[in-house]
Amino acid sequence: MERQTTQRRNRAGILADVKDALLRLLENKPFNDVTVDELAREAGLSRTAFYFYYRDKNEVLTACLEDIAEVAHDRAGEWWSGHGPPEVMVEQMVQTVGALWKEQTSLLRAAVEVSAYDPAFAAVYRGLMTAFIKATQDHLRREQAAGKLRPGIDADGRAEAMIWMGERFHYIGMVGGRSAEETAQVLTGIWIHALYPDEMTAR
Repeated sequence: MERQTTQRRNRAGILADVKDALLRLLENKPFNDVTVDELAREAGLSRTAFYFYYRDKNEVLTACLEDIAEVAHDRAGEWWSGHGPPEVMVEQMVQTVGALWKEQTSLLRAAVEVSAYDPAFAAVYRGLMTAFIKATQDHLRREQAAGKLRPGIDADGRAEAMIWMGERFHYIGMVGGRSAEETAQVLTGIWIHALYPDEMTAR
């Protein structure tokens, strides 16, 4: 039993080392320019050993993205809980997610760009976005049932549109050099006025 536990711990450590290696490489070059050979070397593995743990570099990118998606869900959780003034909760959510884009610029840029040409990776990316959309839809349905949203709006449609708008606006802002703070300010105003009656907000 002890030997099996050690083997599992070692495997987990190696998987994490490869993900960390990719993140370091992405700080200096586009994902397309990263080779399996240099990714393996950066992680302290041979090329052969790399393939024992990952099928290819796209699988490593997927694993990194799933880690970040989990963090994003944790950060958005306070807004989804529905406690607090709408304008404050929306602003906090947009700012914390924006901060994640700033912290993980290289990874998220690679994820968006690879999803544009790799169908398998795009399916994973859409799946992660869909999970975020569904959680937002659930929250907005509760807000709507409580009479907090603008009358007559399609809560599900707005959730989907605004999540994808936020994803694209963060990406474009990141590529164009807009600060995370400016991006968050614009998105906060749009989200608040698209969802909540004017009399419920201080904006």
